[in-house]
Amino acid sequence: MVIRKVPLESAFQAKVIAYLKSIGAYVIKIHVSSYQLEGEPDIVCCYKGRFYAFELKTGSQASQLQLAKLEKIRQAGGIAMIIKDLDHLKEVMEFYDNF
Repeated sequence: MVIRKVPLESAFQAKVIAYLKSIGAYVIKIHVSSYQLEGEPDIVCCYKGRFYAFELKTGSQASQLQLAKLEKIRQAGGIAMIIKDLDHLKEVMEFYDNF
């Protein structure tokens, strides 16, 4: 039996934030607290005039509330999605950079 370790979401978040900052994005990490609304994306950023919102998932599924928040952001003109690995994020950013 092969046991695969799922990377901690906090380590994944750190890599995502480092990458986004390295390409020049303004990045905000949404911290979970009693003062924060539930279901907000993990990361929001602005890059080259576009608003991005990312829900980071390393092993779990997004909740219905998280999916609804991402949809509201898309309806408002933002780019919002679930990101499961750094390569996917890089593809997304490169796509919109050339869009």
